[in-house]
Amino acid sequence: MKTYSNRSGFTLIEVIAILVIIGIITALAVTRFSSNPNNLISAKDTLTSHLRLAQARAMNTSADNITTFSVWGVRFISTTQYHLFYCANASTCDPTIAANQTAFLGAGSTIIDLAPKGVQVTNGALILAFDRFGTPFTNAALTTSLATQLTLTLQDNKGNTRTINITPQTGMITS
Repeated sequence: MKTYSNRSGFTLIEVIAILVIIGIITALAVTRFSSNPNNLISAKDTLTSHLRLAQARAMNTSADNITTFSVWGVRFISTTQYHLFYCANASTCDPTIAANQTAFLGAGSTIIDLAPKGVQVTNGALILAFDRFGTPFTNAALTTSLATQLTLTLQDNKGNTRTINITPQTGMITS
């Protein structure tokens, strides 16, 4: 009977270790290339915070002259970009001017871009401004108050949606 001392091949432990490593790599690849619903939730929470920040700043800005109303707001440039704006005098406010655009806290630029997260606001380009009482308006001059509840709908690449509601008169922002 012949006995072989130099056997070649893999042990059961080595095969199992390779299969575990391949499984981990596959799991990482699948999660990396699939849509992440957390991006949509994060974008909704961030936008809600930005709207509340604009409202709070409007309510905390005192005017030297009671006839001059300052305005804080958020201008949606497109379905994926928006920015915060401030004007000392609402009657002459133009949120498209770079001098009136203000950076959000912690943001590197004045414009927030949702495109890298794969999220868009389906309402498109609009302005949401707040007066010193926190009342929402649909223009920066504070001449057209929000008449009905405004629902901002955020949608990701997979069609998932989240909404933010702004109540007229009270300016309550819920998501």
